[in-house]
Amino acid sequence: MQTRSHTGRRTRNAVVLALIVATVWTGATVIRAAGQPDPSTPTGPVAHLSRVVELIRG
Repeated sequence: MQTRSHTGRRTRNAVVLALIVATVWTGATVIRAAGQPDPSTPTGPVAHLSRVVELIRG
């Protein structure tokens, strides 16, 4: 007999994923606050993607 249901496992995985995202976002915020960020740059957990797009476009 299974000790955990699929719903319980899915819930646990969602909570772990949310904690990982929150940790990464917090770390990025701390690192950004430690330096002198350019106010014209985008912020958020996917802000680096705009730089990647710029590099691809040339």
